[in-house]
Amino acid sequence: MNDPYLYEGSSVLRNLLNIHEEKELNLAEAELSRANMMLLYDYGFDDFSTQGIKSIHKVLFEDVYAWAGEFRTINIQKREPLLAGISVSYTDWDKIKRDLDVAWEAINRIPWKKLSREEFAAQLARKFPPLWQIHPFREGNTRTIVMLMIFFVEHYGYYFDKDLLAVSAGYVRNAFVMASLGQYSEFEHFEKILLDAICTEPIEYTDDLDQEESLPQGEKYQKYQMKDYKPIAHEYRADDGETK
Repeated sequence: MNDPYLYEGSSVLRNLLNIHEEKELNLAEAELSRANMMLLYDYGFDDFSTQGIKSIHKVLFEDVYAWAGEFRTINIQKREPLLAGISVSYTDWDKIKRDLDVAWEAINRIPWKKLSREEFAAQLARKFPPLWQIHPFREGNTRTIVMLMIFFVEHYGYYFDKDLLAVSAGYVRNAFVMASLGQYSEFEHFEKILLDAICTEPIEYTDDLDQEESLPQGEKYQKYQMKDYKPIAHEYRADDGETK
């Protein structure tokens, strides 16, 4: 079986823009999803559920992919440099809804309103990686879960430093990876950046139109940046005994 999400004989995802060059698609996808992310944030969101995850993904990616907001129908993998090329074990496509519902049950058992900021960050670092590890969509999973997490944090009365996670994308993804290794999971990496991102006071953002000047400055933003981080595409994963 070939990956039905790709153009035939290509590694480029089929897209509504009919772009057949991977770098061009990545750039267009990033720009459009960021614009939709800002619109969604301005509109507001409070559907913390399996359906809510689908809704966020659809809003972020509906300008790029026909399957935005729909769970993937194949198994996928991603070779992680952090794990010497081994992939995190993502949920099989036919168990996505079941695993998401289980993850939400665990989240809903936490008395979030009673937690201190430090306790809140610690629980978030443990309860949201299972949502991410399921990887319910063919692409756009990290952005969807991060957006969900921002809304979740602010729903409980905190402010969330969105710029910190935006400029630390490589660190954030690696933190998700390290928190998704079963009995070998390490949560302290994710918890560390969450403690810096979750604030009790409003965060001032710059509206400078010059991109370089508008990037966040200061030690908090610099310590999580990974200048050598290069995103790697997800791949179709064949089931045992299946020929690609």
